[in-house]
Amino acid sequence: MRVFLLALTMIAMAGMAHGGAWAREKGQLFFAYATNLWISDGADTGLYYDPTIYAEFGLTDRVTVGIDYFSTARDTIHTGLIFAQFPLGDTTGPDRFAASFALGAQTDFALELDYLQRGGLSWGRGLDSGWLALDVSATYSRNDRLYRPKADFTWGHNLSDSWTTMFQLRSGKTMDDDRFIKLSPAIVYGFNENLRISIAATKPLKGNAESSIRLGIWQTF
Repeated sequence: MRVFLLALTMIAMAGMAHGGAWAREKGQLFFAYATNLWISDGADTGLYYDPTIYAEFGLTDRVTVGIDYFSTARDTIHTGLIFAQFPLGDTTGPDRFAASFALGAQTDFALELDYLQRGGLSWGRGLDSGWLALDVSATYSRNDRLYRPKADFTWGHNLSDSWTTMFQLRSGKTMDDDRFIKLSPAIVYGFNENLRISIAATKPLKGNAESSIRLGIWQTF
């Protein structure tokens, strides 16, 4: 179970990610906050602090609900979604599958409101000292009537009870139709089972984005 919870918190740090293949335990609350510590220069649309807030709650043994908020473009574009995630098929085998659905809205620098729908599928496999995960989703914009895909592949490795590393490859299309591919390694330190802090670097391989270093704080209640 410890590996599964670590995988879920790792996925949460991506900002626009959803709950992943592992459901939250009934009655358990998870909260994550992340922000930029440093960004590179030269991007057409630079990010400033780019805060993200993610929370999820185990409503039942099979249903996890939560909120996903993030801002981009120097805090001028704000997106918020409410989601539900539930497992698909067997929940006892090495491979886990889940589906999610979210409703939300987005405002841009001109305060124009756009309503969003997001559907996703997730796969995860626990390893002896880590995990693998694949999360794919598509977000529908009511204003322009387009679907924008996103896919995240994650490999995590537990170095010890306190230290964990993660490598994530993210790809997709932004709301301004910029296609991106990003590589994001991270190191995580656990003060205890309920409180963790992460330092993650992001390097764009394709698209109009900058490199960045982010600080994340995760708390389980």
